[in-house]
Amino acid sequence: PLPGQALVVFDPQYRLVVDVLPCEDGHAQERSLLPELLETVEAKDLWIADRNFCTVGFLFGIAKPRGKFIIRQHGNLPYTLKGRRKRVGKTETGVVYEQAMEVSNDEGNILSFRRITVVLNEATRDGDAEIHIVSNLPKRIGAIHIAELYRDRWQIETAFQEVAESLEGE
Repeated sequence: PLPGQALVVFDPQYRLVVDVLPCEDGHAQERSLLPELLETVEAKDLWIADRNFCTVGFLFGIAKPRGKFIIRQHGNLPYTLKGRRKRVGKTETGVVYEQAMEVSNDEGNILSFRRITVVLNEATRDGDAEIHIVSNLPKRIGAIHIAELYRDRWQIETAFQEVAESLEGE
């Protein structure tokens, strides 16, 4: 049989897997599972994800039931920046800026999001000198806090690595 894969939803607060979306095609792209994943989004959920999940459909799909997100911006996301980028402070990893952005879908609907930029003290292993994070959290949640929440996402990667090693998976 061909290898399968699973898209796993992890709750970092409880360090528990809260949902698993299995896929029998181990070579399928994660993005092909996003419509099924969107069926699980509820109001007040906070989704934190890497840039592979930064699609117009996924951002709009989370926002529709009033879910919230912190997702690293993918280079293919179509957007328009609004106003000037404003420096808001520093984190352990770099200088943080914030700017408004608009994203439109194929139906012409436009949503306004926040674009948090961290100009990194050290480039990523891919050579990126800065990262951009897209969020629809309210202004009362500061840009620095959003950047730190995204950085803490790496705890999830570590947990998945431990599971993969323990189960001798990929």
